[in-house]
Amino acid sequence: MELILLVILAALVFEYINGFHDTANSIATVVSTKVLTPRQAVVMAAFTNLTGALLGTAVAKTISSGLVDSKVVNVTSEMLVCALAGAIIWNLWTWWFGMPSSSSHALIGGLCGAALAGAHGNWSAIIWAQPDPYHWTRSGGLLYKVIIPMISSPMGGFILGFTIMALFYVLISVLRLTPRIINMTFGKAQILSAAAMGLMHGTNDAQKTMGIIALALMAGTAAGDFDKLPRMFSFLYYPAQGPSIYAAWNVRGEMLRDGRGALQNYIQAAQSFERAAKNKNMAAQYNLARLLWEGKGVPANLKEAVGLIQKAAEQGYYPAQTNLAQLYFDGVGVPKDPAVGSNWLARASTNLPSGEIAFAYRKLHGQPSETSAAIEWLKQKAENGNADAKISLAVAHALGKGVAPNETEAFRLMQEAAHRKHPDALYNLGLMYLNGKGTPVNESEAFRCFTLAANTEGIKAWIKVVCALTMAAGTAAGGWRIIRTLGHKMVKLQPINGFCAETSSAFVIFIATTLGIPVSTTHNISAAIMGVGCARRFNALRWTIVERMVWAWIFTIPVTAGIAYELVRLLQAFKVIP
Repeated sequence: MELILLVILAALVFEYINGFHDTANSIATVVSTKVLTPRQAVVMAAFTNLTGALLGTAVAKTISSGLVDSKVVNVTSEMLVCALAGAIIWNLWTWWFGMPSSSSHALIGGLCGAALAGAHGNWSAIIWAQPDPYHWTRSGGLLYKVIIPMISSPMGGFILGFTIMALFYVLISVLRLTPRIINMTFGKAQILSAAAMGLMHGTNDAQKTMGIIALALMAGTAAGDFDKLPRMFSFLYYPAQGPSIYAAWNVRGEMLRDGRGALQNYIQAAQSFERAAKNKNMAAQYNLARLLWEGKGVPANLKEAVGLIQKAAEQGYYPAQTNLAQLYFDGVGVPKDPAVGSNWLARASTNLPSGEIAFAYRKLHGQPSETSAAIEWLKQKAENGNADAKISLAVAHALGKGVAPNETEAFRLMQEAAHRKHPDALYNLGLMYLNGKGTPVNESEAFRCFTLAANTEGIKAWIKVVCALTMAAGTAAGGWRIIRTLGHKMVKLQPINGFCAETSSAFVIFIATTLGIPVSTTHNISAAIMGVGCARRFNALRWTIVERMVWAWIFTIPVTAGIAYELVRLLQAFKVIP
């Protein structure tokens, strides 16, 4: 318990340092162009960072579950402390020397290094790539969420900054605007662009710490650290968010589509299917395809429908495979090809539905592999109040695995676990109400359970608020050393230059945040300033400063990963971590 609190404290220290370390990202140009005083700029940045941190959690989700494979390595609190320590050490070192390195990449490097050490050098602990051939924006893993954006986002900032600045130069030349009019116009406009930059910084950077805190709380919950806490501390309880959430979105959509337990509503059904489908739930992909095919709740789209059927079929979903086979036989939406259709029918025959209810549960860390020993171990954990153990025990009773079948006992245990707002328990409870297992059929109660399970997705509100306030406090502390590098040393800026740089960078970060990509705000604004400087003239940039910055960028991930790796190995040597 104390270690979990230490992780949260370390994460908030990182967030605070991130605030003053990256203050320059949103206010360096507006200060260097003398549009705002440093004090005014810092106040504005603190407010916009606070607001931005409360908007969305897509980046937090990437940090908490999209980079490290929890099936390979159990991310412990000790490992998270080491990851944060690596990031904090690097951030303080670069801050001291006034170098605008990336807090985002420092955190990602620390997390990957700690995970690699925790897995004893097993590189599979890191999720390297999860390509999505149909929607590249939904691809995951380190390659698509970190490495490619690490190169493409600064390039985007540079090109956009250069292009916008060049267009303004052409416009100024055509309209023959005087420097006085230009400075007056863009002096005011730059306040808006700096505010937008601060807002985008908050939306992307603050979420990374939210993801770390969520990881720590998930680890503590899985370990049973919060099982016996008083009710007033129940906000710390944070069950892992797995496939059951998206399965709940799918079944909820089916009930809305069919008018079971709720009024029939094709639009809401399509929205539920879409939430699950984009998270690779194959049943939802198929259900959404059917609505797209028929134009119910969504505009009819044959091409997208066939694509979703194909995705579900490739994941082994039996109804999608048989449907796709028929499409190839008939030549509807795909070229007519009976041979391909026969192949899909053959694949479908190996995936026949078993008819058994697919309850959601997970094997707990430390659970014995032998069935009878596992049941006794689960009973002891369940008596201590562990919700995951109650779920596993309930599933065992429902299916008669290791214990005598007892649906009433299964229902009782599932209800107790559901009181902790556990997504697996709520989803399973919904299935029991829907199928009359251990309780009479109650479709409206089943719909309520599926809705509650689906809505557990995301970062808890209190984590968002605490991280937002911490970043705002750090921002208010300021970071004048880096402001001097970005706003003065690298290239001399005028209000129009600052406006173009901030607008370009804010746009790139907005796109990244929407896609859940944890990009570097520092890299983006720096590259945008370079682009603006080059648009004026190539030698306007002070290339010695640029070179130092580039080296800082290159070394951030490997250095922080190395620090975190060695710290974890040190703890392993002293038997603190297995």
